[in-house]
Amino acid sequence: MRKLIALTLIQLTFLAACGGGGYVSGGGGGPPPPSQNIAPPGPPNVETITVDSGPNGVSAVNTAYVSVQVCAPGSTTLCQTIDHIEVDTGSTGLRILAGAINGTTLSLSQLPQETDGTAGTVLTECLPFVDGSSYGSLRLVDITLPVSMKTASNVVVQVIGDPAYPVPDGSVTGQSACPPPAENTVTAFGANGILGVGPFAQDCGSLCATTGVAGTYYSCTSTTTCADSTAGIMQQLQNPATLFTSDNNGVIVELPPVGAAGAATVTGSLVFGIGTQSNNALGSAVVLQEDAFTGEITATYKGAAYPRGFIDSGSNGNFFTDSSLTQCTTDIGFYCPASSVSESATLQGTTGTMLSADFSVANAEVLFSNLSYTAFNNVGGTNPTMQAFDLGLPFFFGRNMFTAIENASAGGYMGPYFAY
Repeated sequence: MRKLIALTLIQLTFLAACGGGGYVSGGGGGPPPPSQNIAPPGPPNVETITVDSGPNGVSAVNTAYVSVQVCAPGSTTLCQTIDHIEVDTGSTGLRILAGAINGTTLSLSQLPQETDGTAGTVLTECLPFVDGSSYGSLRLVDITLPVSMKTASNVVVQVIGDPAYPVPDGSVTGQSACPPPAENTVTAFGANGILGVGPFAQDCGSLCATTGVAGTYYSCTSTTTCADSTAGIMQQLQNPATLFTSDNNGVIVELPPVGAAGAATVTGSLVFGIGTQSNNALGSAVVLQEDAFTGEITATYKGAAYPRGFIDSGSNGNFFTDSSLTQCTTDIGFYCPASSVSESATLQGTTGTMLSADFSVANAEVLFSNLSYTAFNNVGGTNPTMQAFDLGLPFFFGRNMFTAIENASAGGYMGPYFAY
């Protein structure tokens, strides 16, 4: 049985979901659009993406990974390159599982803790999902993307599952609970971390800078005494792409097409910058401006409008509501139609631009029965948020998907926007 991953991180009111899967035989598996050109990995701005089964002990589907080198600030020796960091265009910030830090070339104790500006008080964060949450401390690191050689210093990251800090349960005065079940191990989380390169510069922005949002940031005066807290703009997790000295206005996820039966693995490119190099021009891609506050667009599907639409590489399926599609009985949360169905939605940006989104849905249990395959273009599932329409990684195969960051000029348009 494949696990339904339903990650929901809220940036202001932006929904970023990592979801489950489904299967489609036929449709969506043809050749790439004529305009698709996958940039070769390497300096100055292209990282290798791999879709595979994930770290040891994880049986991932439709999860795109990169490697990230993490160093103690200022050091060139206290470093570790961590593989299987999930690429997520629906969230913001670098998050690393404590269980992925090897303790040999780098240990958790070598990473300085982020404070709220008060001596002896450190910051932690809860990352809420649809089906649980992850919790951990905030620490400072230097990062290098080892293929593109992009670097950033003194980056605030979340260390999920930091053993020094028990998960807040609401038992301390002024403390909100980080909702169970906890997903604080590599196996439960499905990756060694997340590289959140979505449309926002910080993971909560001005809202958390002025208000202690329940169940988000905490200030801790000891390992067991943590209360809801504000987090200043520079104390929050930052979008790593914005910290690079160039190519810092957005990203492009470029993945080749896969056939209707799926593929064992897929290799593509994560391109930094839009309109900054010869390999990242917007070209003929159509821009869908996002709501500047929520990061959302509108999707219309079978006559119904879904105001909370988004395109998210961190979702491992396309997630939407359709009572006409049979749901799986074993892989709960996925669709299992008797035969493949071709579907279409109309996406509309805030400026009125409209774009067709064609996709397929097939039987997830049939697809997932091939345990050696990890990439499927026709996975679909239910969405727990009735107003949401989430086009996940299946929609990325065979397309170059652009995500522009808020308040940045990218290819002649201001972010945030999606484009393909």
